[in-house]
Amino acid sequence: MFLKRNNEKKLWVIFAYVVLSFLTDITNGSLPKDSQVKFYFFSFFTLIEYTLFSIFLYLNFKSKTIKVLILSAIPLFYILVAYSIVNKDQSKNFDAIPASLESILIIIFCVCFFFEQIRDMEISFIYSSKTFWIIVAILVYMSATFFLFISAVFLSQEERAAYWFINLISNLIKNILLTIAFIIPNYKPRPLDERPFDDELFEKPAL
Repeated sequence: MFLKRNNEKKLWVIFAYVVLSFLTDITNGSLPKDSQVKFYFFSFFTLIEYTLFSIFLYLNFKSKTIKVLILSAIPLFYILVAYSIVNKDQSKNFDAIPASLESILIIIFCVCFFFEQIRDMEISFIYSSKTFWIIVAILVYMSATFFLFISAVFLSQEERAAYWFINLISNLIKNILLTIAFIIPNYKPRPLDERPFDDELFEKPAL
């Protein structure tokens, strides 16, 4: 993180998330399995996670419309999390509804990001950018855990523990992709008129 190529503020947002995620995993392991504190613990993490992902996505979008949608969704998500805490089911210790909504929103914004990149003709090798790998990491993690989180409402703690390996594997893949993002060098796309032109790729039609 402290290398010169990783000094962009949007990368510090992801670094803050990585640190928070690491501390959360450690703390969660020390809490009793049936502890009601876990619900509030997960709710707080979901809140911060969604905020950091939203900030990162906001910093990478060019579309003002999408940026407004991202900012507008944050307070609405906060309201839902607060409602979930106030109306907590005492038999549950996992914030399944806020986590599921977070996955839906973040997946939608990630898809919109790639759609924007496809339409942007100034970017040729999108996989060469750090942002690409970070967005892929977020998208893979949110997509893999979406059905796990949404089904957690209907599963007992024993059943949830049996399927929790899905979260562990997706979390591992996410961290590997984030590591790639921080390792690769910076890529600065050039406008189309400044790129070398290969005549062999565009032969003149025969007359």
